[in-house]
Amino acid sequence: MKKFNDLEFKAHKVIRTATHASMEFPNGEWISVVGCPEGSLYGNGSTSFEMMSSSTEKTSRGVKGWLSKEQISRHMVHLQKK
Repeated sequence: MKKFNDLEFKAHKVIRTATHASMEFPNGEWISVVGCPEGSLYGNGSTSFEMMSSSTEKTSRGVKGWLSKEQISRHMVHLQKK
């Protein structure tokens, strides 16, 4: 199972100081994780992160913020088991 440490973070395409990682799983589910130390996102990019996934995009808010690496990993496992 893929977990947080398997994500490859790169420079965010829009926010200069932010980072971004995304992954699509073999079952078609996906996750996108971002973070920014300057407070423009719902996570600082080192201990907390903002996440959107194939399951959260269907909610009224779309994203979940201030998540730990462990919370992201749990969500990734959940997506892969769908």
